[in-house]
Amino acid sequence: MPITQEQTVFDALRAGIVAGKIPVGEFLSQRKLAEQFDTSLITLRAALRRLENEGLIENVPRWGVRIPEDTPERVRDRYFVRETMETAALERALPELDETRQRRLYELAASCDHITGNGDDAISTFSAAHHALHRFLIECADSPLLLEEYDRVMTRNLMLNNARRGWGRGRDRGEDHHQSLVRTLVEKPMAEAAEALRAHIRRGLVIELYELDKGK
Repeated sequence: MPITQEQTVFDALRAGIVAGKIPVGEFLSQRKLAEQFDTSLITLRAALRRLENEGLIENVPRWGVRIPEDTPERVRDRYFVRETMETAALERALPELDETRQRRLYELAASCDHITGNGDDAISTFSAAHHALHRFLIECADSPLLLEEYDRVMTRNLMLNNARRGWGRGRDRGEDHHQSLVRTLVEKPMAEAAEALRAHIRRGLVIELYELDKGK
């Protein structure tokens, strides 16, 4: 199947965001981007909508689109919301977690742990796998509204930054780091499972805050 112009623009912009080549916080000129990619504004806007759906850019009414600028307060708040949603999903899903879903959680965790390499491609691959694992946990709660809200708080962008600042710099690359987490979630009592999930999420927050402060 031939690659569309929209897909080409989407892939190029996404790669630029992952690599940090597009300035954070600056509003993007859609006309200039369309000229850069030799495409129409309609095609460009379709690609931008996909990036917005992934949480990689935000649309500010009357101003335009930009890559959100992270601040410690913003990061803390997003991790708080993420932790609240994921632990709530776990508490609802765990009593009814059948073998099929348990097996899928292990598969997704193994996908995270088996990714190797360095650089933008590896970071992007790990970010997608890590997001898929945690999003599936939300799916297991069987709450369409919760899943919608989880996507709305830009968790893809959060996972991408986490991958860039943590995994991409060698953190949490144990052979079974995520599989060990899933074993705890599946095999241990609810209280222990929930605490393990909170610790996993909060470790990501600590890493991000450290890297943000270091980058000042």
